[in-house]
Amino acid sequence: MSLNVLLNCFGEIVEGNYYRGYCHISEDTEEDGFFVMVYRSDDPASEVLLSEWFPSIQAVNHFVRDQGWVIYWQDQETEL
Repeated sequence: MSLNVLLNCFGEIVEGNYYRGYCHISEDTEEDGFFVMVYRSDDPASEVLLSEWFPSIQAVNHFVRDQGWVIYWQDQETEL
């Protein structure tokens, strides 16, 4: 099963296990992986609810799938 995750933009988590807020996924070029951050709002200065690092986009996809998340991605990229 392949999930559609987008990099470098906020997406609202509207369904899933435990977390509600705004997800932001970015590439970690120094360590060759990906950061998944969940914020209380779509502002990077808001409270961080979750911060995880993953070694591959496949691992990110598995995590999102396992959380049962439904994410509505914003149209524009939001740089942090």
